[in-house]
Amino acid sequence: MSGDNKFIERLNRRRFLRATGLIAAGGLAGCSSQEELQGDGGDGSGGSDGGDGGGGGDGSSGSTDSGGDGGDSESSEPIDVGVVIPFSGDLSDFGEPMLNALQMAAKDINAAGGPLGREIRLHDEDSETNSTAGVNAANSLINTQNVSSIIGAVSSGVTISIASSVTIPNETLHITSASSSPTISTLDDNDLVFRTRTNDRFVAKVMAQIIQNQDVEKAAVLHINNDFGKALANTFEESFTGTTTAKVGYESGQSSYQQVLSELYADDPEFVALAGYPESGTTILSQWNEEGYGGNWVLHTSLLSNDFLNNVGSDVLNGMYGVRTKPPTGDATESFKSDYASAYPDADLFSPYSWNSYDALLSYALAVHHAGTTDSGAVKESMRAVSNPDGMAVSYGQFADGVSKIDGGSAIDYSGPSGTVNYDSNGDVASDMAVVKVEDGSFTDQRTIPANELI
Repeated sequence: MSGDNKFIERLNRRRFLRATGLIAAGGLAGCSSQEELQGDGGDGSGGSDGGDGGGGGDGSSGSTDSGGDGGDSESSEPIDVGVVIPFSGDLSDFGEPMLNALQMAAKDINAAGGPLGREIRLHDEDSETNSTAGVNAANSLINTQNVSSIIGAVSSGVTISIASSVTIPNETLHITSASSSPTISTLDDNDLVFRTRTNDRFVAKVMAQIIQNQDVEKAAVLHINNDFGKALANTFEESFTGTTTAKVGYESGQSSYQQVLSELYADDPEFVALAGYPESGTTILSQWNEEGYGGNWVLHTSLLSNDFLNNVGSDVLNGMYGVRTKPPTGDATESFKSDYASAYPDADLFSPYSWNSYDALLSYALAVHHAGTTDSGAVKESMRAVSNPDGMAVSYGQFADGVSKIDGGSAIDYSGPSGTVNYDSNGDVASDMAVVKVEDGSFTDQRTIPANELI
């Protein structure tokens, strides 16, 4: 979890710098990524569940006419990939570290000769953590800059809007490395939407299991009022064998949640599952404690940080449970974190979504090479072929080896710093889940629930 801790430790500093005007605007971030990629072949990372922005750079240097209509293996034009992530708005802290990781992936891919012998070129845009801005950015990338695929966003609501309004109608492959809403799995997407972060359906199921294991018969759900929160609440209710007394939605940024808490506790639930974000979560749990409602809580992954623990108070959170994706701990993860620190020694943040972003671009590039084209209709058929089991292992830093195996007619199975990248029929990946509990002022692991028990 060192990546998670580093992210939290730098979060407040990042926000301070932004507030005092010491961090460059998102548009500058976008421009710099294009300059780096084109300079040496690519050496370059409203409510929502992770962040969605971009730097606004349009990567206009060089040709961009090899995008959505699919260049073939004989083309030498760059392969243009659109990136819509947040450099502004509520989730802006995630944009830069995700773009850093994507730039690392592009550099590794291009240094190995690229898919089909072609360079990967990133075009990043700011989603502003806003669906309208995200849709406009994606439209520009596909219809003006002719990208072959889109990576983004972070907010599930933004990702769903982009998919529904832009990528699916334009038949463009779409990969998200941060959005977790179960709703994404059910999109009528013609198999065009993939993601390298685990579906929050797993989190909701484990939340229900934790409460059931306490022999509790009545529980409620408090959720942020967006796609992420609503979908998680519905899955919790489906999974919980007792009575779900209430599913209460709330808006972020309120000074008082007394009315919300009153509605939540109207039928005296013994446990509450909380699906939200740190700022509003701090206010909610502080007011819950002050008013003496009693009972216990299970916290979503987004609340399991030392920053949140300190802000609410370990005495208030003591005995509460939480659910998070079990972090990868393999050699690929550790090598990636080390390489990230070397590539970006002055980076203000590191996000766990960084390794998911790296794997999104690597799996896409391998699929392009396997398909022999950038045409999304063909590439989507190769996404599982290069990443799922029964092939020859290909890991972090082994893009050239993967290309060689594909050229030799061998099946490959790519796994990277985020762990296995095994896309299921919905384009989702599955990760083991960890149950934690607040004990003696810290989150302590209780047990691991294997992914195959939650599918």
